[in-house]
Amino acid sequence: MEERTALLVNSLDEVHGLVASGSLEGIKITREGFSVSPQPGQQLPEPAHAFITRVNATLPRIKITDLLVEVDRWTGFLEQFTHLRTGLPGEDRHDVLTVILADGINQGLTRMAESVPGSSLKRLSHVADWYVREECYSRALTEIVNQQHGVELATHWGKGTTSSSDGQHFPLGNTGKALGHHNPKYGSGPVVIFYTHISDQYSPFHTQCISTNARDATYVLDGLLYHDSDLVIDEHYTDTAGFTDQVFGSDLPESTGNWANILDNFIPQYRVSFSATRCKSTAYLAQSVDKMSNY
Repeated sequence: MEERTALLVNSLDEVHGLVASGSLEGIKITREGFSVSPQPGQQLPEPAHAFITRVNATLPRIKITDLLVEVDRWTGFLEQFTHLRTGLPGEDRHDVLTVILADGINQGLTRMAESVPGSSLKRLSHVADWYVREECYSRALTEIVNQQHGVELATHWGKGTTSSSDGQHFPLGNTGKALGHHNPKYGSGPVVIFYTHISDQYSPFHTQCISTNARDATYVLDGLLYHDSDLVIDEHYTDTAGFTDQVFGSDLPESTGNWANILDNFIPQYRVSFSATRCKSTAYLAQSVDKMSNY
């Protein structure tokens, strides 16, 4: 900790000297505030460009509809879109996939019915009402995550034991305005937030639409406890919005493992180990910084 503190102090002194001499490239600091100029991306060496081109050339160019059909053959995720009353999967997979695609690209059923040969608004509306629900999407996502977790290639990214979560806000317009909330953090218009948990294998194992005016920490536990996939999360990372002492002090099953909260601006952080009977909290800084640098 002392070594990290000294490094931080020296770095701040260096930045202060650059600011005082006006030598901080791309950054302007005045009494009114500061501004940062857009930074150019890192230039890749020519062999890397050649390799990227070679890899891209090997990837097949297929339609998104064909991709969905192929993924269903691998995972059988369409079996999770079941009838609301009978619990049986839909017989016409083509219509179910069309409704899913309409949701995914925000096209709407009317336009999809006009764009897809052989489809009609009446048929798609029937499928959407009886076979496509939030719980169906959750179960289908679980099937895909489990399948990906078992692929050997995924282990090169991670073991599926570490995860992180954050939210994405989406502005609402037209009739959707009534569904959103106003939060000055996201501008003056109504928005909604989709809060997503993602594993170290880059699988989004839990997603939910949350209130714009609620703290992210309120929903962090939902993804860790109710994702239903085969992933066993030992350590979870959030930003400052995902942290509260109350949430960190909650009793969780041992399978939930350790939770690390990564705070901004090098503020002292807290690491909490959960078990069924106890909760330990220890201040740490260097470990979390090292962890995130390799994450």
